[in-house]
Amino acid sequence: MQTGAVVIDVRTAEEFAQGHLPGARNLDLNSGDFAAALAGLDAGGTYLLYCRSGNRSGTAAQMMHQAGFTDVTNLGSVQEAADALGTVITSE
Repeated sequence: MQTGAVVIDVRTAEEFAQGHLPGARNLDLNSGDFAAALAGLDAGGTYLLYCRSGNRSGTAAQMMHQAGFTDVTNLGSVQEAADALGTVITSE
């Protein structure tokens, strides 16, 4: 994983509880609060996003780019993200 990167799971809280990447932060794209939550993030930071299939994380990445974030990567599905980062999915 990129040093200092923030891993964001954009799925629902229920999906997150069923299994997520260790250390991932849950910001539900469809909650209506995602755009507001961006204000609390450092636009100069590094962000790695994932969801169930890659669609929501792709939308979230576009939103972040439009909001001025420059280092945002869509890792795709939760399994693709786990594979890319060399980690496992956990429910802890």
